[in-house]
Parts: sequence; structure tokens; C-alpha cells
Amino acid sequence: MNHPDPSAPIYAELIREQGDVPGDARRTAEEVLRDLSRVIQMPPAGLGAHQAGLPVPMR
Repeated sequence: MNHPDPSAPIYAELIREQGDVPGDARRTAEEVLRDLSRVIQMPPAGLGAHQAGLPVPMR
């Protein structure tokens, strides 16, 4: 869970009431990316598929 900023009491209260929704979404997205990387070969960040030597679908 993200630790609320003491200067943002409204945010701290929302986290107490609703949970850390942005943090949960970030962790879920990271988990999905890890799972996908086991199945799909992804080019390194900033490189296109053709630059990374991966097949490029025909349009």
C-alpha cells in the first residue's frame, strides 16, 4: 500500500475507506506484464519490433 502524504488528508482518508486502488491497479498491471512476457516476446522499451529483430505483422 502507498503511504499517504500527511499533507493530503483527503487522500489518506480515501485510502482508508476504499483501499489503495492506484497501487492495486499498478501491481496488477505489473503482474500481467510479467505473465505476458513469459508468453509473448516483447521488444525492449523504446524499440520497435523491426529494430528488435521481431516479426512485424503485414498490414
